[in-house]
Amino acid sequence: MAFSTDDLKQSLIRRLQLIDRLGSDPELQAIALARSAKDPAWWCNTFCWTYDPRGASVGLPAYLPFDLFPRQEELFQWLDDRVSASQEGLVEKSRDVGWTWVASAFALNKWLFAPGFKTTFGSRKEVYVDSKGDPDSIFGKIRLMIDRMPHWMVPEGFKPSEHDNFMRLLNPVNGNAITGEAGDNMGRGGRSTLYVVDEGAFIEHADKVDAAIVANANARIWASSVNGTGNVFFRKRHSGHIPVFRFHWSDDPRKDAAWAEAKRLELSSTPATWAAEYDIDYAASVEGICIPAKWVESSRKLAKALNREPQGTGRAGLDVGGGRAKSVLVPKFGPVVAMPTFWQTVDNIHVTHSALEAAREIGVIEINYDASGLGNTVTSTLVHANTDGLVVSPINVGIPPTETLMPDGRMATQWFGNLKAQIWWAMRDAFKATHEHVRYLEGYEDGVPHPEDEWILLPDCNELIGQISLVKWFRNEAGKIVIESKKQLAMRGVPSPDYAEALVLNFAQGGSGFHFASI
Repeated sequence: MAFSTDDLKQSLIRRLQLIDRLGSDPELQAIALARSAKDPAWWCNTFCWTYDPRGASVGLPAYLPFDLFPRQEELFQWLDDRVSASQEGLVEKSRDVGWTWVASAFALNKWLFAPGFKTTFGSRKEVYVDSKGDPDSIFGKIRLMIDRMPHWMVPEGFKPSEHDNFMRLLNPVNGNAITGEAGDNMGRGGRSTLYVVDEGAFIEHADKVDAAIVANANARIWASSVNGTGNVFFRKRHSGHIPVFRFHWSDDPRKDAAWAEAKRLELSSTPATWAAEYDIDYAASVEGICIPAKWVESSRKLAKALNREPQGTGRAGLDVGGGRAKSVLVPKFGPVVAMPTFWQTVDNIHVTHSALEAAREIGVIEINYDASGLGNTVTSTLVHANTDGLVVSPINVGIPPTETLMPDGRMATQWFGNLKAQIWWAMRDAFKATHEHVRYLEGYEDGVPHPEDEWILLPDCNELIGQISLVKWFRNEAGKIVIESKKQLAMRGVPSPDYAEALVLNFAQGGSGFHFASI
């Protein structure tokens, strides 16, 4: 999408020059068609248009060239990968990042160039799927793009009166179809190559819809802005079993920190709306979240800006899942968190040896693992394993906190109910410091500079990013801080946060070295 009058001018010149060359040359048209089939992003950047009436206020036309920005191009490829693998996937997104335009363009490209392809779009109401003349509906977007394609690209014999019906678009040349369904009728309309559930977090009777579309299509995409934790979309997102594409507003080059601040102020009467609809915060309306999603997003923002690679020697946390959940190793080198490694197996002996090998390969010299429960297998395996210089430390998170002096002069034993709460609070402080530092760099009054040894820089790992801000803290009967147990999480419908639990083990440092800010 064009981002300024200058970008718009250059895009129009490029497109018009190319279309003029192609207009009277059938051979060049054939080459363009072949490339469009092979390279959907090029096709979109050359022939597709979008609509945004908000541009009128800044002198832009309502109809704009659909020039994909990098994250949108990645989404095109990601969708193609899901189709090629006949695989379910999930898109968690901020509002107004162009998801529906990308999905519509992807479906149209397949309708034109992939014989035998059928895409079905489902949403909670028919009006969101198709409303004649309304470009806000999915079919309205597709029709707009067809209307502005070169005549030689439109399928021969295509007649809107015959082939463009309500929630049904047919290609007379190859027999392809784009269809739509809504509400409880989703998944009832026959087989599809690709089924897209739009705004899946807001669908009523989503379990029934899920069961129906499983029989309808192998490639199924659930896409939505978030709507809390008590729904099928949330459970799918955190199941760990399907690929996730995270599409945050900061991935959109049209949006910057000033835009975000203005939007936050606009929504200041309902801050949970900003958090859920723009910051992809599933726990936006949940009180007592230990590490807010906006702090996690600041960590990612700073990590992307600095683009630092792990250097030197590091520590890693190992959370053992025993097959019911993943076993996860999360390395950390100073402030830089490296990409996690996971194993989905009941064989904890294999996990132990694999974790030792993975740690050595990346320069980790110390592993902290949760020694309680399933961690007992790790302990017994280590008796016979060759740790080869690695310091492997069992951490029992259920024991009392360490004898650490807190900012108010009390000991950590007076603040926290157990070691788990203490190390989660240490990680919380790292995220808080990083967020404050980012706000400082962006020039906000509430920003506070922090030295980099207080930061935490997250990798681009959807599982890790998504889990950190799900866990709550509260006070026990003695008034001490405790962290939500896995059993309590399960009662809220939240699965085991194995990636987050592995990361937090990096903050277990024995009897000293904890640094805490006040609550």
